[in-house]
Amino acid sequence: MTAVVDQVLSFSVGGGAVRGRLARLGPALDTILDQQHGYPPSVGALLAETVALAVVLAAQLKFDGIFTLQAQGAGPVSLLVADITSSGQIRAHARFAADKLAGVEVRRHASVPHMLGGGYLAFTVDQGPDTERYQGIVELIGDTLEECARTYFKQSEQLDTAIEVAVQPPTAGQGWSAAALLIQRMPAGASNAPILVADDAEEGWRRAGILLGSISAAEMLDPALSPQQLLYRLYHAEQLLVFEPKPLEAKCRCSRDRVKATLASLPRADLDALANEQGAIVVTCEFCCADHTIALGELDR
Repeated sequence: MTAVVDQVLSFSVGGGAVRGRLARLGPALDTILDQQHGYPPSVGALLAETVALAVVLAAQLKFDGIFTLQAQGAGPVSLLVADITSSGQIRAHARFAADKLAGVEVRRHASVPHMLGGGYLAFTVDQGPDTERYQGIVELIGDTLEECARTYFKQSEQLDTAIEVAVQPPTAGQGWSAAALLIQRMPAGASNAPILVADDAEEGWRRAGILLGSISAAEMLDPALSPQQLLYRLYHAEQLLVFEPKPLEAKCRCSRDRVKATLASLPRADLDALANEQGAIVVTCEFCCADHTIALGELDR
């Protein structure tokens, strides 16, 4: 069977009137969900959806930095975070209460009300200390995270947007897999967008959305169907143009030097309180679960 490759493709249809992104994820999810954290399947599926969404949302932006998608709720799962750098490095983690999770029935199509409960979904673009950070926040309204993302675009953005997400937990010897497909209607006058009369533009967008809605989760996740083949199956009659894929990888940005710099900024009394009997502070990264051990003597120097 064809192996899944972690990547995201940009494409356009209708001569540039509609632009989109298609993300496929496999090995990166195995690293994050199983090797680093070993999440319960229900939590893993929700975080896999978060990661897939984060990838396509980040890919449709022009930025040099970090895009973060965060969902916070009052349910058994209190926090979902996925971030991706402009170079394609992904990391993610979830917080959940195992005792509350035990009595929750897993419902893929009602994961938000059952797993997250009331809360919000936040989109953040951070391009470094010399630029202003952008953040968009929307209430968790919808049965799934993709429905919540649609609500955000309806409320906060000027571009018509449609999104489909599919997630498959490990089965029959195969690891995790997820896919996300996003299309956006380009505004009149946008770069490289064709000049269309209103009726033609509306019809083109309507047709692109109908075709997107016709895709099944099995097709989105089928490793024997390459991303290029999947897009061709959908949009071959719509002036489809597919660009070079961008590789993705699971990679945390934590480092011992960063941890040490953060600790060095704290008052000495706080450091003493954090230190163990050996006179060292152990900091565990929430994303990759790596332990960073810093001796107080290093901080004194």
